[in-house]
Amino acid sequence: MEFAELSPCWQRVFTLAWESVCMGSRAIAAVIADDAGHILSEGRNRTGERTVPNPKTAHAENEAVAALDTQRFPDLHSYTLYAGLEPCVMCMGTCVMGGIRRFVIAAPDSFGGAMGLLKMHPFLAAKQISVEWADPVLGDIQRGMQAIRELLQQKDEARLNEILTSFSERNPKGVAAARALVGSGMLAARACSDFTAEQIVNALLEVRG
Repeated sequence: MEFAELSPCWQRVFTLAWESVCMGSRAIAAVIADDAGHILSEGRNRTGERTVPNPKTAHAENEAVAALDTQRFPDLHSYTLYAGLEPCVMCMGTCVMGGIRRFVIAAPDSFGGAMGLLKMHPFLAAKQISVEWADPVLGDIQRGMQAIRELLQQKDEARLNEILTSFSERNPKGVAAARALVGSGMLAARACSDFTAEQIVNALLEVRG
């Protein structure tokens, strides 16, 4: 598999995720699309950017829901949110209250993922929300991008190991590919913005095998 073979929705998710890395934020992004796959809105993590008044809430899914023009696109229940990473409690709630009823997610998140709550709370269960887990390769790309970000930016070695161990629970191949890519020195001499998302994804997939 290569970047060019991904659907336009996933290409955009990973393009935005890499943009977040280049801006100092986390490698997480999401898009909302209609049944034909046309992207209606998008959002990326901006938690590391000082231009955001409250960066703690600048999560990808929140941004995508807030950017959806409901006057132009009122058929909310028919749209799908494509998320690189399983949404947290805040983002899951925003999506549900924002009318999203279908999720397609690349990587599960055993630390902060909240999709399991959909069946536990009567209000959420009544919404009959559909959750689909994407091809595991996409999860490896997602966690690989996140691992690259941490390997490049996290200075606390103990914290880094803790984070990468968490990422590896479900996507060890993606994390191993990221370690190999950063270890090769490919990203050491150049800025993140010198590389496109396509280059990074293809490099991860090549190393992953």
